Amino acid sequence: MIKGFEHITFELTKDEMELLPTIIKGLVTKKGKANAVTSTKICEAMNIDAPRLRKMISYIRVNDLIFGLCSSSNGYYIAENLNELEDCCISLKQRIATQVKVLNSLEKQEIMFGGTGQTTLFE
Repeated sequence: MIKGFEHITFELTKDEMELLPTIIKGLVTKKGKANAVTSTKICEAMNIDAPRLRKMISYIRVNDLIFGLCSSSNGYYIAENLNELEDCCISLKQRIATQVKVLNSLEKQEIMFGGTGQTTLFE
C-alpha cells in the first residue's frame, strides 16, 4: 500500500483476482498501439474504478501474466514490436525521473519544518 492512498492501493481482493482472467483475455486482443483500449472502457465494462484497474494492471505486469503490456495516452495495449515496448519504457522512465525530482525538492524543503533536508532515494 502507498501511504496516504491506502484506500485505493490495498492488495487485490478475491473479487478482483477473479476478474483478472477476463481482463487478460480482453487485453491480449489489443496488439499494437493503434489498437489500445482506454481505461474508461475497461472500467465501464468490468464495473471497477480507475485506481483499482491500475492496481490490477500492475499485478499483471509484475507477475508477467502478459508480456509487453504497455500504456499510453491512448490506453493499454500489447507491444507489437520492440520499438513500441521501448517507447513505453522510455515514457515510464521519464515519469519516474519527474517524480524523483519532485521527491528531492520536497525532501530539501523539509528544513522549513525542522527536518534535515537530507535527500534519500526511497524508504
